[in-house]
Amino acid sequence: MKDYQVKLKKFIEEKKHLDDQQFTNIIKYACENIVSYELLDLVLKYLEIYPQQISFVPKKLFIHLLSNSKKRELHPLVLFLALRHNDVDYDLNLDDLPVEKWTYLMSAFYQRFPEMLCDPVIVRNMKNKINTYKTLIDSPQWFNENRDIFLGLHLIEFDEDECYELFTKLKNDWSIFKITMAAVSFVDLVAAKCNKEHEFTQFLITTLFSLSHESDDIAWLSNQIVNNLKLLGPNCPIQISDWDAIIMKAVKYGLVEENPEYGFIRVLRKLVKKANIDKSIISKSFELLAGHSQFSNIMLNRDAKQIQKEEVLRLIETLVKKEPSIMALSHVPLFLCSYNASLSVVDQLLLRILFYYEENSIPMSNYRPYLWGSFAISHYQVKNHLISKTLNSFPSTTEVLSYIPLKRLKETISCFPIDRILLVKHQKIIQYTTKDPSQMFDPSFFLPMISSLLATEAPLSIEKFNRSGCLSMVLACLGSNDCSMRSAAYHVLTLMRSHLFCRRAENLFWDHFSCWVAQGIQDLHLKPPPQLSMIQALFLARMALAMANHEKGIEITCCRILLARPAARLNHIPELKTFLTAYSGIKDKTLHLRWFFKILRDGTRSTSDWQVLKNMDLFNLFLVIFKSGNQKDRYLILKIMEATFRIHPATNGGTGPWALSLMVAISKYPKELSTEEILLIFKCLRSLSGSSYISLSAVDFWIFLFLEYASNPDIILEGFNTLNNLVSKFKNISELFDNSNLKDILKLGMSSNVISNDEGYECSSVLDYGTSGIQIQEPNNYVFLPTLLKILKAKV
Repeated sequence: MKDYQVKLKKFIEEKKHLDDQQFTNIIKYACENIVSYELLDLVLKYLEIYPQQISFVPKKLFIHLLSNSKKRELHPLVLFLALRHNDVDYDLNLDDLPVEKWTYLMSAFYQRFPEMLCDPVIVRNMKNKINTYKTLIDSPQWFNENRDIFLGLHLIEFDEDECYELFTKLKNDWSIFKITMAAVSFVDLVAAKCNKEHEFTQFLITTLFSLSHESDDIAWLSNQIVNNLKLLGPNCPIQISDWDAIIMKAVKYGLVEENPEYGFIRVLRKLVKKANIDKSIISKSFELLAGHSQFSNIMLNRDAKQIQKEEVLRLIETLVKKEPSIMALSHVPLFLCSYNASLSVVDQLLLRILFYYEENSIPMSNYRPYLWGSFAISHYQVKNHLISKTLNSFPSTTEVLSYIPLKRLKETISCFPIDRILLVKHQKIIQYTTKDPSQMFDPSFFLPMISSLLATEAPLSIEKFNRSGCLSMVLACLGSNDCSMRSAAYHVLTLMRSHLFCRRAENLFWDHFSCWVAQGIQDLHLKPPPQLSMIQALFLARMALAMANHEKGIEITCCRILLARPAARLNHIPELKTFLTAYSGIKDKTLHLRWFFKILRDGTRSTSDWQVLKNMDLFNLFLVIFKSGNQKDRYLILKIMEATFRIHPATNGGTGPWALSLMVAISKYPKELSTEEILLIFKCLRSLSGSSYISLSAVDFWIFLFLEYASNPDIILEGFNTLNNLVSKFKNISELFDNSNLKDILKLGMSSNVISNDEGYECSSVLDYGTSGIQIQEPNNYVFLPTLLKILKAKV
């Protein structure tokens, strides 16, 4: 035995593979003798490194280890075999084992055979052997380790009477119930089966607010309560005996400056929303919240924790919706000062709160023209607001326009949120991910703000209005999917024209532009309010911006477009080919090409945009320019390509062949492509994988690029993510992989340090010895191993 221990220890330390005969001899010895746990430990460690050899372990060893474990604890090797060995099944005669050992084994089997709970014999044995109440109270740790089998057993087999009996025992003395995630999940299931969800939820609420704010259980327990309250429906029977204690604790620990505890505030918000609650309690909640020493700092400080501000705002929204009478005009300036007019979650919440105030007869018109953020702070000073202000105290239109940063407005137009609706009351909070939402204007605020500027009779400088980008923003709104947003945009354009009539001599140019746009939209014969494709709307917006700010070169082109015809030919925008052939100089052509390409890159959002590209026959032009253009041109084309491939109807309807042609063009210039271009190509492939068109040639192209460029760590990581995406959707692509190119991919990953030594060793082991016995624990930190297993298993 010592010889076997020495040999195993040496091979484990050196990570060497025993030949099949050597390993079989060790296992045979273990089957025929009562061996020490030291040897079993070494066998287990070896099998964890080379699980492929588990097939050489006979069922006899499993039975032998069980028969010699009646007076000792079960060795982890027994559980390992129960989890992994295909010949070891749960139908073995294990009834002689003590309850704890038997349950441990059943839990291990359950991970492989969840359907075993459909076996009436197993279920009967479980119900006879396991005293669930005793286990839950006396052995909470053991219960946690075996939670899956308990949950599965009760989900399938235990009837309402049995659940009622167990719940009653617990309810008679909740103090002995140990609060753990597994135990709470289990009792929650029991309570649901015997219709006691509200009683259990009420107990959990009491427990949560009795915890110290430093407890690790607050986060998961508050989530459990919130989920339970959602299931209870609108007529929630929850009764809270001490609202004051709950409110004070939620506010005290939810608004602290250091390590705030959001779980308390989240649960308070759900309780206010669901429970039958007196008006005085809502008023007191609002007063305690607004009176907290950190409240103003949280609301006004833009560097504060956004999650904390978000939870506070969600609570305010719930309170004012539940009891509108607590709203007051004096609250509005603080909200405007806290508001940054962006698409961040907190600003979306603030705008929705302001909407509720206006809906409940709080006269928001007192604050027109609207100010926001730091500009509002300096103007209102958050005190004795506007009730006695004179006309001179209101900000001028020129002052408001000066507060609009052109760079931020350009970012908003480039990533215009086409699904944002004007009536924010009817839209859920959206998490925007394409750009930093805090740096994008919210059109739901911007349009009313611009309307408030134009609605006054005060003189307005149209040049300043357009140079600030306001007209461009309004034109971009014509591509919105929301009818109300488009109607508001057309209303603002009408107001602007009224200002042009007032000072017609100075604004003939912009009056002509407005007529040109209006006539072009009428010629489309769209249903009112007309919706432009985003490419068309963005083209008009960028055109107005270029002319207002006198962009060198582009301004002249835009004026030529404007003067060429009495009405905009929006069905032919952008007339790219016409204007490219109109310039002889390379510099001018390049300038205009990129200007147009940026419109296509930012404007390709939907099928209507793809139709514009198709109607203008631009796909073949892209191919020609890609072959002859420089790096910046190729980069823009790839961005357009990525945007186009995200439009699934377009991908299925015709851009698939163009994608293959573009791949061929790319493969001609492998040495000239930059890191950014390669990363974009991988993103394009991932977008294409959402289409039914993608073929094996696309994966073959991925292999070519990966092996060519994978020395770059950024490229190799993106490449692995793309490969995993492709493999998860298309099983037949395993045909393109053999051990040779898989080893090349593995070698490149290890040399770039993207793949760790441990993962590299496991992957090499899989390639050399197969996939038998391999399991991936989820979640895992491995980049390549799950993908490798999918490829190899698909080849079997």
